[in-house]
Amino acid sequence: MEKLSLKTKILYGLAGVGDSALFNIMGTFALFFLTTVAGVNPAVAGTITAIGSVWDTVCGAVAGYVSDNAETRFGKRKPFLLAASVPLMVFTSMFFFDLDVGQDAMALYYGVILMLFWTSFSTFFVPYLAWGAELTSNYDERTVLRGYVSFFNAIGTAIGLVFPNILVQIIIDAGYSLETGWQVTGMLCGVISGGTILISAAGIKDKFRSIESYIPEKKTSGKPFRTFVSSLVSMVGNYIQLLKLRTVRYILGASVCYLIGYTIFCSDRMYFFTYNMGLSRSVITLIMMLMTFMNVIFIPIISFVNRWIDKRTTYIVGMLISASGLLAFGIFGITSLAWVCVLSVIYSIGGSVYWQLIPAMIYDVCEVDQLINNRERSGMVISLQSLSEALSGAVAMQLMGMILSFSGFNGELSLQSESALLGTGLSFTVIPSAFMFLSVVCIFIYPVTKKVYQEVLEALENREAGEEVDMSRFRKLK
Repeated sequence: MEKLSLKTKILYGLAGVGDSALFNIMGTFALFFLTTVAGVNPAVAGTITAIGSVWDTVCGAVAGYVSDNAETRFGKRKPFLLAASVPLMVFTSMFFFDLDVGQDAMALYYGVILMLFWTSFSTFFVPYLAWGAELTSNYDERTVLRGYVSFFNAIGTAIGLVFPNILVQIIIDAGYSLETGWQVTGMLCGVISGGTILISAAGIKDKFRSIESYIPEKKTSGKPFRTFVSSLVSMVGNYIQLLKLRTVRYILGASVCYLIGYTIFCSDRMYFFTYNMGLSRSVITLIMMLMTFMNVIFIPIISFVNRWIDKRTTYIVGMLISASGLLAFGIFGITSLAWVCVLSVIYSIGGSVYWQLIPAMIYDVCEVDQLINNRERSGMVISLQSLSEALSGAVAMQLMGMILSFSGFNGELSLQSESALLGTGLSFTVIPSAFMFLSVVCIFIYPVTKKVYQEVLEALENREAGEEVDMSRFRKLK
């Protein structure tokens, strides 16, 4: 099977900068910014971020369906990346503006901006991931492609995770306010992220080719409202059909479980480092840099391991190491900066295997769906990743808001109560660990191994050649 050119791999991976930078700055700093800079009540801030994530779920589903059925001279996926790049610059910048207004006005402003941000992000993210599935159907090549994405994800992580602390501190040291620091940081992160997405989309040719077995959606003529209703019913029906596949349910469950723990961990670490450990902004930046560096180190290791062990097994082993380490630290405590660094390395193992392998495994589900349901709809399949991120984000951010509120966290205090410190401590270790273990359980019963995937590809080739396919062999995938 033809391999992708180095240029295509690099350009496709480049958009991973925007993906990771935006996801990290919102996942790590949105709640922290709302509660400690903007002064929004923690429970309200948790609700705002949760609603944004729920909205992301809806937008992701629509983006997958629409991009699957798009017919433009630029292809199916490219137009969506081009359309989303500039709005992402704008809405990321606008979110990190501090408003001197009442609580109700702040809730409305940040809620609306966050919904506009997630609309733009879904418009980019779902077609972007789907594009990767269409660039190659080779099992190992998909892991390699995700390796390139993971490398650029690490750069994006530095921009969205490490860079904010550094830049905010530089601006404060220059004599400007904390609020100004966050405004400038949001603007730069938005411009860099949107710019990499724009360059990536412009540089890759969308070579989507319809598969002969594809059954097109029925076109509905008549009034716009009737057309809208028909499309909505078709979209819902397609997603219901997808979710009936146990393969889809298991991979979706694994993704949701990990991402709930991941989002809680990411949104809590600024609280934990600042209040539990009493670390300075510069030290926190070094820890964030360590996490980013370790993510880069693990990329070639994971790719090398996958030459001998399939993605499923690699994921289980890596995630178990990470989950067990977090649980141990939750039980025995974190007593020094050195142990914080050790925990960060252990956690990075789980993060690396997730971001490099789960998207590649979801790519494989596209062919499973095509075999079982005789449909080519990679955008809708890939949108399940966006759905899992949005769903988990909604659950996790609401949980974090509740934990902060119920434990008595007060963003105006430099020293927090024992109950608040307990809440931020558990949210940094035990709670993420529990969700990681649940993710491992889902992948353990996920049925698509490398051998099974090759059998799926052979069956598809035989079907295209006009041969009868024995579907009883694939009962465990249904």
